[in-house]
Amino acid sequence: MAPTDATAHRLSVATIVGVHGIKGWVKVRINLEDPASLSSLSPTEISDPRRQSVKSVTVTSVRAQGKGYIAKLLDVDDRTQAELLRGYSIDVPESSLPRLETGEFYWRDLLGCRVEAVNGDSQVIFGCVDHLLETGANDVLVVKPTSDSIDDRQRLIPWLEGDVVRDVNLQGRCISVKWHIDD
Repeated sequence: MAPTDATAHRLSVATIVGVHGIKGWVKVRINLEDPASLSSLSPTEISDPRRQSVKSVTVTSVRAQGKGYIAKLLDVDDRTQAELLRGYSIDVPESSLPRLETGEFYWRDLLGCRVEAVNGDSQVIFGCVDHLLETGANDVLVVKPTSDSIDDRQRLIPWLEGDVVRDVNLQGRCISVKWHIDD
């Protein structure tokens, strides 16, 4: 099944990585700041890793289990049914995500942004945001070098607004940081 306009702007908010117990609960890796919000987002679909099979689903409950999370899906009532969903993605329309306050960003919006710093009177380009890491203390930008970078080093730059991250211009796809060239 090829993605249609209706599915083209859907975002993966969780991945089913296993099963829990015999009553149909699934272990999930959640890509949301507030894991509990998974059960309040709708409409929700699950899709196989190649998006060949897409089905509507309702997440009825989410709870912490050990170091991760488990979820209950409506009409998935036993371990056998849950096992069939391993590797599936839980997707929602982009429009169902909460509106952000000024100065807040979704990680996906930062991917590919150019990262630059002021060095004396000139600007230095470090590269582009490849991905972000969640470390517990603060998030970290993983900046990969590009053809116009100052060097060919990958940099890990902490997301510390005001101290390190000075400005984010999503329209210009640029993040300005206060970061030493040798760091």
